Amino acid sequence: MGLQQDKLPVLRILPFGLKFLLGLSVLYISLFTWACQDTQVAEGKALAQQHCASCHALPSPDMLPNNVWKYSTLPYMGTLMGVQKEIDQLQKPLSDYAILKSPQALISDEDWDKIKAYYLAESPANFPETKAKPIAPLENLFRVEDLPVKLEGATFPNFTAIKMDAASHQIIAGDQSNRVIWLLDKQGKSIQQWKDQNALTHVEGSHGKYRFTFIGTTTQANPEVNGLSQSVTFNNQKMQVDQQELKNLNRPLQVISANLDEDAGEELVSCEFGFKIGGLSIWKKGKSGNWTQQVVEAQTGATRVIVKDFNQDGKQDMLALFAQGDERIILYLNQGKLQFSSKILLRFPPIYGTSSFDIADLDQDGDWDIVCTAGDNADFSTVLKPYHGIYVFNNEGNFTFKQRAFFPQNGATKVLAADFDLDGDQDLVSIALFPDVQKRGSEGFLYLENTGTSFQTKSLPIQHLGRWSVMDVGDLDGDGDVDIALGSHAVAKFPEGSFDPAWKQANGMLILRNQKR
Repeated sequence: MGLQQDKLPVLRILPFGLKFLLGLSVLYISLFTWACQDTQVAEGKALAQQHCASCHALPSPDMLPNNVWKYSTLPYMGTLMGVQKEIDQLQKPLSDYAILKSPQALISDEDWDKIKAYYLAESPANFPETKAKPIAPLENLFRVEDLPVKLEGATFPNFTAIKMDAASHQIIAGDQSNRVIWLLDKQGKSIQQWKDQNALTHVEGSHGKYRFTFIGTTTQANPEVNGLSQSVTFNNQKMQVDQQELKNLNRPLQVISANLDEDAGEELVSCEFGFKIGGLSIWKKGKSGNWTQQVVEAQTGATRVIVKDFNQDGKQDMLALFAQGDERIILYLNQGKLQFSSKILLRFPPIYGTSSFDIADLDQDGDWDIVCTAGDNADFSTVLKPYHGIYVFNNEGNFTFKQRAFFPQNGATKVLAADFDLDGDQDLVSIALFPDVQKRGSEGFLYLENTGTSFQTKSLPIQHLGRWSVMDVGDLDGDGDVDIALGSHAVAKFPEGSFDPAWKQANGMLILRNQKR
């Protein structure tokens, strides 16, 4: 019995009073630990507001699941802020982005640990289950035409640009994987192909005279600075390069022409998405023929600019989207002599993945409204997000905008407005590069019919024909209604389970031929 008693847990042979005191000690230690953790989380929240909100809209912890914060987003944030111990722990593919680190630490290790503690303590294990509304079929409006745009022996196409030249009734499209630029007629038949071309991202012009923007050899994030803009002419099925206008651009997505000052002649406006450096710039041509750069906004992520006299003072203004880091839509009002005042119209958290925008009078009240998409899912938080989709903002006057509606679309990539059904109001079409293939595959292409009070979401059964990355609209065949051209890009990062193997077998380009006329 004595030997057996010696083997009993110690607490069983201690007097009751001592056991009680030990229990209180354990409880005190636990309470002290929890109090310290709570203090660290509270301090982390304050530090996040101090450090993170000073650069961009502050993302709340519930915007991502815990494991995404822990293994992807927070390590990336730490890298950008120059936290060396975070950088030392990076593994592929995140370690490739150590090149983006700040030259010096922007925060102490202790404060960084508190910020991490805040996000990891307050973030959910998973997003709450949401049940998206079913998507109605789009009937009797478009005829789907699958275009055979594959070269013999080539890999599946990955389109990075598509332009519908309604004036010439032609389509121009750039296939990055096969380094080909296609010229198609109004029936979608190939007129000509130009090989050994870099990744085309934008086409401006008509009637055979165009300005091409090339991001470089690839659209993938990289530090190379080899983007360019060139003017070209199509003659007798040949493409002639007239002028290499802008060289050594940092991953440009768009270069357009506009007369922004009081002088004769047009300037060029460039949107450089960049890697470490990018931005919105104006380029003025000198007497010697050289272009001089004037940086309007030195921020990476410049994606698209619309030039228009927004305040009706007779001068051309600029409305631009920045979709990296500090995600914003900014209006630049022309003050004359290439000077601009800026006003932030909309601002989004940096993990929204804002991807495109367009303007139109959506509520028919005589002013222009904004529609934009959030859906970039290829960086450091690749998980399907409930806030990805199409946002409609009403113009409230005096350049203030209020959200009117939101329509879910995983991986929403581009939205455009036009009166597709010819009923006098502006409808919307949107594509998604990262749709939820398993549960909502038809959201890869959405048609939002304007009902006057809202929009009705519809779709076409084209989800297996491509992973839609580029889109343009216009009256391709000249019959008085608006057609749509789509291009597929099957190679990119994607959330787990959101890939359709049929994309690699598809032709990769569609014409949605409007049947209203």
